[in-house]
Formats: sequence, C-alpha cells, structure tokens
Amino acid sequence: MRRGGLPRDVVKGVEAVVDDVAERGLEAALRYSEQFDGVKPSAPIVEPRAGGDPAVVKAALEAAESLRRVYKRLVPPDAVDYYGGFMRLVSWRPVDKAALYVPARYISTLVMLAVPASLAGVREIYVVTPPRGVTEELLAVAKELGVKGVLQIGGPHGLAYAVFHIGVDVVAGPGGLYVQAGKYVLSQYVGVDGIEGPTELVVYAEGVAPEVAAKGAMAQLEHGPTSFAHVLSPDEELLRAVEEIYRREKTSSMGPLHVKKVAGVEEAARVVDEIAPEHLEVWGRRELAFMVKNVGAVSINAPSPYLDYVAGICHVLPTGGTARWRGPVTPLNFLKPIGVAEAVGSVDPALAEAARVLAKYEGFQRHFEAI
Repeated sequence: MRRGGLPRDVVKGVEAVVDDVAERGLEAALRYSEQFDGVKPSAPIVEPRAGGDPAVVKAALEAAESLRRVYKRLVPPDAVDYYGGFMRLVSWRPVDKAALYVPARYISTLVMLAVPASLAGVREIYVVTPPRGVTEELLAVAKELGVKGVLQIGGPHGLAYAVFHIGVDVVAGPGGLYVQAGKYVLSQYVGVDGIEGPTELVVYAEGVAPEVAAKGAMAQLEHGPTSFAHVLSPDEELLRAVEEIYRREKTSSMGPLHVKKVAGVEEAARVVDEIAPEHLEVWGRRELAFMVKNVGAVSINAPSPYLDYVAGICHVLPTGGTARWRGPVTPLNFLKPIGVAEAVGSVDPALAEAARVLAKYEGFQRHFEAI
C-alpha cells in the first residue's frame, strides 16, 4: 500500500531553514526557536543532571533495562576469514556522535534511542528537543543513559545545528512533519534512521472480546488525526462491536479506524504485508506474527502500548510502508562495517588472475598493471 511522502512545499521551506542554520549557526537556530516555539534559550545546550520526579525517572530506567537486555544481543561480532592469501576482516565500529530527536516530554523516546546508541558505543550522544521538552525528568534520565548534552532547540533548525555545528554523524528519532522533512534534507550530510510519519496499527483479533480488540487501536489513534488503525477478524460481530466502540469513544483528535472481515490468518497475513504497518497487534492466533514479512513490531496477546514503553522493542518504527525494507531502531543504526583485507604471504595465482581478467574487461589498465 503506497502512502504519501513529504509535501514538496514543506521540504522546500525546511531546506531554507537548514541552509540558514548551516551558514549562520546559533544565531539563526535561536531566531527560529523564538519564531516557532516562542522561546530563545539563553544556554542552547543543557548538561544532564539528577532530579525530577523519582517515580518517573525510575519507570524510564526500568524501560531502559528491558530494552538493554535484548538489544545487547544485537551488537554484531566482527567477522574474520582467510582465503586465497588474504586475511579478511569486517569490523563493526560506532559513529562518533549521534543526535537523538525527542519530541517534547517523550521521555520514553529518549530511552528507545539512547539505549541502542550507547550499546553501539557512540562516544557523544546528544538529545535534540524543543525548549518545553527539557524537564528535570528528561535531564535525569539523560544523565543515567550517558547523554553528553541536551540541545533545547527543536525542529529542523535544532537538527541542523546538531549536524553542522556539533558535528553529529547520525540523526535518529520521530517527530512531526517538519522534523521529518529536516531529517530528509539532512540525509544528504549525515545518516538517518528513516523518515517517520503518523502512527499506524493493524489489529488481528479472534476469540477475544471486542473491548480487547479495540483497546490498542484506540490507544494508537490517540497520537493524532493523521494516525490510523485497521482491525481484521473473521468474526463479523466482533468487527461491528469494535466499530461501535470507536464511534462512541472517538475524539476529534483521533485518526480513522477501519474494519475488515478476513477468512483467517492466511488472508490477514496478505493484508498486513500489503499495508506494511508500523505496529501489528495479534490476539488469539499467535502464528500470524511469524507469517507476516512487512511490519515494524508485533505484540502478541498484549496491547500495543506495551511496545511503546516496556516490552523491550524500540518504539521508533518504520511508517508509511517503509516496513517493507527496514525495522525498528537498533544498535545497528549507530554502527558501520569497515572492511580490511591483508595480504598474508603470496596471493593465490588463480585469484590474482581473476583480478587481472576483470580489470582488463572493465578497461582499467592501471588496475591491471598494479595487480
């Protein structure tokens, strides 16, 4: 299912902001902060520190530990092999600096990004967030997770400052339309995790109460009017009841909910793969989770908000159909492979001849002579 990309007029406007911040630095970034957020911070970068509501900080660190336990298993080992006179090494090395975009007050997003960046071994981790997002709780959690500094300038102007004047190598994180347009423009200069759009959820429900099937959908639609949810089931009565719950409880800030009758998990898997959603929530038929190919994250017999907080899977997920080729943020987003080939003794004559044949075929005489 193809969904809309970034509006061209938005990208064009953001390009001008990015170029301005690249050229004029902090002066421009602060002017845009005052224009868009109504605040011109006196100190652009705040050092993380202890404080805030202990219960909130503790909850965030519990979520961090849950994520860390599984994500530490994702850090890949180096690969070494000998063949034809060459010792080959592929070594995974972290980027030096990373900027993590955290929407205002989304401490859970700080957790979801800082843990994989830290596990990857990033030397300097910065948080980029709007001024109103710099709470004592965020600063305390940032300190515990090894963040070097919190840039209290949000939006594309904050990201541009991090790229051009802090010198980050990777930008990661969710955010609104202008933040994502900023990441799109900045991807010409640094790595990005992806372009994240509105929240998406597909629910498959079989053998459960309609209230159970609707709960996760209503929660994800809480993210705003551009979010959407689909509920799939072979049970027509369940689908009608879910629609009634949505009509009764919907608010003006919620996105649409769609229901669809399917014959069973085989058809559901085809529908899910076509949508390629951010989230899939499965009730009653856990095998569906292992049949689908295109999805960011799956919760089985648990409402999807568990994934948002403590289930141990990063909630920064692919949207807009990009689950066809990428997945959640992991340590790999902050690592890069470097290849090393060392000649040990004599190169195998057959391998050397193969290199010469290819160089000659491709028309590179000096390559041929070098070999």
